[in-house]
Amino acid sequence: MTAAIVLGLLAILLAVETPIAFAVGVIAFAGLLFTGIGNAPVAAQRMFAGMNSYGLLALPLFILAGNLLVGGGIIRKLVDFVDLLVGRVRGGLAYVNILSNMLMAGLSGSATADTAALGSVMTPMMRARGYSADFAAALTISGAMIAPIIPPSIIMVIYAIPTKLSIGAMFFAGIVPGLLIVVLLMLYVALRAHKIAPPPTRERHDRSLARATLDALPVLVAPVIIVGGVRGGIFTATEAAAVLAAYALFLTVVVYRTADAKSLFEIFRESALTTATVMIVVATSTLFAWFLAIENVPGAAKAMFAAMTDNRYVFLIIVNAFLLVVGCFVDTVPAILIFVPILQPTALSYGIDPIHFAIIVIVNLMVGLNTPPIGTNLFVISSVTGRPMGAIARALLPFYAIKLLALMIITYLPFVSLMLPRMAGLIR
Repeated sequence: MTAAIVLGLLAILLAVETPIAFAVGVIAFAGLLFTGIGNAPVAAQRMFAGMNSYGLLALPLFILAGNLLVGGGIIRKLVDFVDLLVGRVRGGLAYVNILSNMLMAGLSGSATADTAALGSVMTPMMRARGYSADFAAALTISGAMIAPIIPPSIIMVIYAIPTKLSIGAMFFAGIVPGLLIVVLLMLYVALRAHKIAPPPTRERHDRSLARATLDALPVLVAPVIIVGGVRGGIFTATEAAAVLAAYALFLTVVVYRTADAKSLFEIFRESALTTATVMIVVATSTLFAWFLAIENVPGAAKAMFAAMTDNRYVFLIIVNAFLLVVGCFVDTVPAILIFVPILQPTALSYGIDPIHFAIIVIVNLMVGLNTPPIGTNLFVISSVTGRPMGAIARALLPFYAIKLLALMIITYLPFVSLMLPRMAGLIR
């Protein structure tokens, strides 16, 4: 009964737009006080325990690496490189958008960062070549959802907090699903190129493909260093974050020289603020998850799903529908920290591999980032392009179908997520 009241109060606080970190923390503390279990020292200890994790060291480092690469303007090297590769075919700049998102996914780990960076570069380029502004915006944020799926991924680091799963295994599990989304988006562009894309231009480029490749090569090898280092046992996923941050700083300051002291200060400042914001959510969500465990909410959820169905596929349909709705209203980090401690034990009881289930959850919530009314990426791309959210949402309709198809494939074909972690020996 206490848990039901607490969850109801949490829903009310979120409905009146209380900041999630404070809503979750206050409700969890109130629930612990009501049950007679908690007090201020206990709550503080649980919140600190939630943040006192070795795996969480990767969080500020991945955030810093992404901000260095995006803030340093290195993204333009990738765009120019891909444009010279495929930009001369019909729909070429749409392919450039998708492939640039894929390459940025291997660097930033953040869908929002990719949306802001590529939105400011790709949408003006696409509009100048005759593409619809709304289509360009919709394609950009559809491609940006790949960022937390292809490693490195900040969201996977967050997911490892309540589940204690291997970050390295999740990194490898996200590669094929991310590439699947890339392929589906490119197929859509190929099928619709005659309607969505202007005829290809014959304009000449000042640089050769060889020069563009040479310029982009230091950036292109970054994901190879990270994935290869983890696979080869040279460093852990957490240590990979430090390697990527140091490499990003080296590229920004030494190789490309795109950041001065002032811009570096702003990048470090922004990274610190982002890390602090996420850590507050982690702390209060950990307290909330502890309260749910005490009240045996995961056990109750397991019993509820068992009463509804004993079929794992039906369970996955229900979870997908639930998370798609959650993603429309709750941001990714709190959604993971609040709902995964409830859903993950239930998924295990149905015999679903935890790494596979992690990818299902993450892909679900990435769809929510692009979905009204709270979709964060919609707000970002709307502010970058100056287009109304409603117009961009209408342009997104065919892309929702693509994302849902990808989600169904990832959900019901587990090998899509699990084959690479198994080949790497990270799971059985």
